[in-house]
Amino acid sequence: MSTIISYENEYFEPVTEEEALASSEYVKIIKINGQTKIREDYNEKVMVEVTYYQDNESIHEILAKYPLLNLIDIAKRTEIQGNYIKEEISTYHKNGELKLHAFNIEHILTGKSICFGRYNLQTGDVNRNTVVKTKYDVYNNVSYTYYYNSAGEVYVIEEGEGFGFSNDFSESYYNYALPLLPEIEENSEY
Repeated sequence: MSTIISYENEYFEPVTEEEALASSEYVKIIKINGQTKIREDYNEKVMVEVTYYQDNESIHEILAKYPLLNLIDIAKRTEIQGNYIKEEISTYHKNGELKLHAFNIEHILTGKSICFGRYNLQTGDVNRNTVVKTKYDVYNNVSYTYYYNSAGEVYVIEEGEGFGFSNDFSESYYNYALPLLPEIEENSEY
């Protein structure tokens, strides 16, 4: 089992450990066997946020590792479809109370998010008016960002700097908030 520790600045750019520790804001990333296990955000040398990728640990075990933080994000990789992975993120208060349950879908190779939003804490259903989908061009620049109303229909399209569309699925994916994961075409060349 290999463990790699890396650092990013506040702009998510890779930096050395020395550069990170000399700055006021940075992120420490701990990867095990090539997958992110823990992301720790620091401000003025104090850990202010953590995202812990849960495998077999209980929620209580994870919360106990960070007794000084009021809120802790626990993420779980739940589904893979084609080159896309769905992560579910639950934010817990240190007393164990669930405060937020969200999702993020990103391209495995580029790390670019194509869809994110939140679940209703009472029902577990997707809050369609929290869904945001992003369309990228061939250079991974944002072409368009889509926002949806409570019925799951597009109500705002924001234009980005990118041009065109380069995903390995149909553009119709962006017409509605659901489905969250795109349907990958079988004859895709990607």
